[in-house]
Amino acid sequence: MLRKSLDILMFTAYGFFKASFLLSIVCLSGFFLFKMKSVSDVKIASNEPVGVLVGSAAINIPKENLVEKNKGLKTGEAEIFKLILRLSNEISTSEARKLAKLIRKECDNYDLDPFLILAIIQVESRFDPIAVSNRGAIGLMQVMPGTADFIAEELGVSINSGKSLYDPLINVKLGIYYFSILLERFETTHDALVAYNVGPTRFSNTKSLQKRTPSYVRKVLSFKNLLEYEKIKTQKS
Repeated sequence: MLRKSLDILMFTAYGFFKASFLLSIVCLSGFFLFKMKSVSDVKIASNEPVGVLVGSAAINIPKENLVEKNKGLKTGEAEIFKLILRLSNEISTSEARKLAKLIRKECDNYDLDPFLILAIIQVESRFDPIAVSNRGAIGLMQVMPGTADFIAEELGVSINSGKSLYDPLINVKLGIYYFSILLERFETTHDALVAYNVGPTRFSNTKSLQKRTPSYVRKVLSFKNLLEYEKIKTQKS
């Protein structure tokens, strides 16, 4: 009799445990489904991070309230301004506004695509105004001091290339003008980019560079396409 009672008790306890376990699974599944639904329904707040795809990696960047900061900027300038803030941790908001206006103005002057200039800056320096290469190229567009002196003379401006190239506005102004010269000389964007990367003399004298597409060119054009894709996606949303 005692053995039978123990068997019934164990069976009951096992049944209760099994039922509790299944109920726990159901509750957890419901909880996770609810959380996933909540996340998918949440809209990003103005101070929450937004992922921007760069190459194959996503960068989390604080999405600031840009409505107020966009005041006084034209449509094209506002787009450039927002991209500069997203891509750079080193450039202040006030500098980004000035730089956006400069890029738009200079690109209009030389009939260049602002997204192409932004892509060159990204590949050259990752938007770091104080970047210096192992060859001595300086700043956002990695301009060589000797090249800067030549361009400044062409433009009729006075600079101290050793210091002035760390100024984002001077650096980009000189860099855009230099690229426009290369584009006029070599006629295609591909060739102008290669010449910008390796130097016009080396490009002119090296036939292998003229017949292939270096990784530098692929990186710049891929990033330019990415910026254009982001623009189209934003306009549709």
